[in-house]
Amino acid sequence: MKHISIIIYDDVLPTAVANTTALLTSANEAAVKKGDPIPFQIELIGTRLKSAALNMPLQFYCSKTISDEFDTDIVIIPPMGTDLTDINSLLSKNKKLLGWIKEKYNSKAEIISLCTGAYFLAECGLLDGMPATSHWGAIEDLQQRYPLIKFKADHVVTHSKAIITGGGGFSSLNALLYFIEKNCGKEISVELSKFYALDYGRTSQSIFTVFSGRRQHNDDEIHQAQSYIEKKFESDISVEQIARQVNMSKRNFIRRFKSATSLSPIEFIQRIKVEAAKKAFEAGETNIAAITYRVGYNDLKTFRTVFKRITGSTPVEYRNQYKTQTVV
Repeated sequence: MKHISIIIYDDVLPTAVANTTALLTSANEAAVKKGDPIPFQIELIGTRLKSAALNMPLQFYCSKTISDEFDTDIVIIPPMGTDLTDINSLLSKNKKLLGWIKEKYNSKAEIISLCTGAYFLAECGLLDGMPATSHWGAIEDLQQRYPLIKFKADHVVTHSKAIITGGGGFSSLNALLYFIEKNCGKEISVELSKFYALDYGRTSQSIFTVFSGRRQHNDDEIHQAQSYIEKKFESDISVEQIARQVNMSKRNFIRRFKSATSLSPIEFIQRIKVEAAKKAFEAGETNIAAITYRVGYNDLKTFRTVFKRITGSTPVEYRNQYKTQTVV
């Protein structure tokens, strides 16, 4: 039986703790039903007190705190329920937890971060040089804070060495399904995915990503270029044209743009166009050809190729997923 420590820190997201506990408990029940031994001993571990203060009218009672002496095989770090603007404060008041996570990892414990729980692993330095994922909305901030980590914005799960990271929101539960399959077998993992209506085997969270423009930099000329692209993306604009707008040579502009945004100008233009198309589909528009031309593409095949590369979904699939459902 493997001992699992689910970490309860101030401002942890309560629903994520509840879902994690429920999924692992169900894995135990499914194993017993098959006649197998119980695979997991599940405990909630507090960072300071056994009763944790949360940002909802809920309270979890922890059987231990990180100050207690105990061995564990698996450490699960749920996502935070706080805004990204409060990350520095949250990490600062959890320095003891950061040290504890490193200690357990060095003692051969497996570590699982769910969604924005990746901030704790990144701050520990445990992800340096490794692939990792998190909530798509946090990836840009994480990349800037921790440039040594190979963040995979579209991945739902990464597994390297003894560390598993999960994607954003409820998609992070796929990381738990992956962990359960690794320890209990595919049959139980598939059974739980059906019971909890989880999309078993999902590998990408790109379809959920909202492109926000990569504005977290201090290069004023590149900000001007981005604004120009956002205003003119429906027309056939070129890199040379944008470079002239900010009085740069094409070569220097491309270099500075990629340094500031981690994207080439062409990639940025494509993402702006695809984001506009996504919003059109989400608003109920169904004519793919009309949307294609409106966002500045003259060729449907090129648009389909770019759209699928960025979202992981074809325009038809995306339209069908987000079109208004009729409830009978």
